[in-house]
Amino acid sequence: MIGVTRYDPVYRHLLRARELSQLNDVPQDLKAEINRAVELLQQRCLYCEDQTTKPSPALDHLIKETFAYPWEDAHKEGRVSYYATPRMLTGNDEARLTWHWKLDFTLVVPHLRWRKRFLKTAKWSSLEIERGIADVARSFLDRSPVGNKIEIMIGPAINSLEILAEKRMKFDTIFEKDLLAPEGTIIVDNVLKSGDPYSGEKYESNSDAIVEFNDMVLRDKNVHKVMIPVRDGVYLIRRMEDTDKA
Repeated sequence: MIGVTRYDPVYRHLLRARELSQLNDVPQDLKAEINRAVELLQQRCLYCEDQTTKPSPALDHLIKETFAYPWEDAHKEGRVSYYATPRMLTGNDEARLTWHWKLDFTLVVPHLRWRKRFLKTAKWSSLEIERGIADVARSFLDRSPVGNKIEIMIGPAINSLEILAEKRMKFDTIFEKDLLAPEGTIIVDNVLKSGDPYSGEKYESNSDAIVEFNDMVLRDKNVHKVMIPVRDGVYLIRRMEDTDKA
């Protein structure tokens, strides 16, 4: 369970307000309201998680192992180029919502979610730039019955997508290079990362790129889209011609 964190700007500012209220002569009822607001944000996350179908034993084990993995040591030893904090774990709630095949392998959770549905027929290609993270993901997947159906392509995603496009591959859920099958869905996460797209606070260094992407999708009249404020934001995108058939 991850729940609400300081990366949520509302939570971040409420924590700061609570801190300031302890340093100044602030009325007790205002302090109480600030504390109650913090509690409600936490309770909402916990309640939603409690109301969501629980992960399977295998998935629960995976989540715990991901949190226990020495990511900081892996970074210091040069096995990964950045500190891959467990905060990057998709989590059970987002995985249940999207049921999608992720493009990155820092978040392994959704992959096993598909096992029962597509065990016999499905194949997946996952794109990961970090070999160290791919190795960790591979070690998890090799313990699963679907491990042999999953290909990890290591390197910049744009290069891997070019290779898939040359092979004329089609996927139910993917993005870029005409790889999306008819009636397929594009699912993009982190579109509200740390609240930067709407707060303008630039808490993250790559917030401008996220805003640019969101604006590009918004301007595109050929797709139907809905942005959902789950965790760091999920964008569901489909061709307009496919949604018109529904």
